[in-house]
Amino acid sequence: MTMGHFVGSHRQRCMGIRHAILGTAILGVVSVAASAQPGAAPGAEIPPGDRSFYLDKPVENPESLSGLWEASDNSGGAVGIHLLLGTIVSGDADPPRWTPQSWQQLELGVFHRAGPEMVFGEENYFADDLRGGSVTLENDHLQLHFNATLKTDPSVDLDLTRESDGCWRGRLHRGNFDSVVALCRPSGGPAQSQSPLAGTWTSTDDQCIHIFQTKDGAFTGWSDSLEVPGHTSFGPNIPGPHLLYQQYGTLAKVHLTNDRDVSIELNAFSAGCCSHSSELTLSADGSTLQPVFPAGSKPSHLDIWTKVSDESCVDPVAIRKLHPVSCPPAKTNESERLLQR
Repeated sequence: MTMGHFVGSHRQRCMGIRHAILGTAILGVVSVAASAQPGAAPGAEIPPGDRSFYLDKPVENPESLSGLWEASDNSGGAVGIHLLLGTIVSGDADPPRWTPQSWQQLELGVFHRAGPEMVFGEENYFADDLRGGSVTLENDHLQLHFNATLKTDPSVDLDLTRESDGCWRGRLHRGNFDSVVALCRPSGGPAQSQSPLAGTWTSTDDQCIHIFQTKDGAFTGWSDSLEVPGHTSFGPNIPGPHLLYQQYGTLAKVHLTNDRDVSIELNAFSAGCCSHSSELTLSADGSTLQPVFPAGSKPSHLDIWTKVSDESCVDPVAIRKLHPVSCPPAKTNESERLLQR
């Protein structure tokens, strides 16, 4: 196992199906994630208009597809694309298997930021389904054509091809910007010394973030939300197949001051709940990020971040099945008895 790679916490799902039904009945809503419940066939609950064109396509290296690519707009800002990829992997394979994962949905952000950090209104989102704008990605050819009907929305056209160096080249049109571009991972460029903060980091709390330095000396990044096979056990009341859901490329805010003080805000640009901020200190050798707590506080645990050597926080060779913890016997409470009548 490569030092710093996490292979997931040992999560346990002991709730019964009746608990899920009860919660749905009380709330009166059905989440988009309903298809993510154990035992549901992939895509079974997704309306046709929201179903990805590439549903269940095998994915070998999701980290290489997610995140940001950008280019200068020659006016002090940047244009680019932001890819968020959702996948699933089986939680039942023995021995546990990390790849291939199965494609669930691709969300595409097209942005034009004026400053070093994205702000509200500078990015528009689409998806690889009919209602999401019909984004297509065939043989490394990314296309989108959106003709805005509201004056407040920019029209968007993409015709980009991913080349051997990992960059996307072709036409990017968003609002008043329309040009042939080369979109690459954020980089400080050869004239700027590389900060040890740049790289992929995993935490003892099973979080993963990819941090990149930009040309203006700032930082940007995105996080992956992972459920690793072999480390989630399911109670007997939850029938299989058991599916584990992964989300790659959620934008984060990253700030560095005094070359050592680091602030990370995960899920910072999401319209939903909830962002999570951490104040950290970069070690002298650049290998760890240690949490900073107010004087006199007594943290329940130390969430230490460790830099890993590649773009993935999971070492697939090190994945193993942990011994499950016994689930308590299922109990029927009064609310459930009322529901069953």
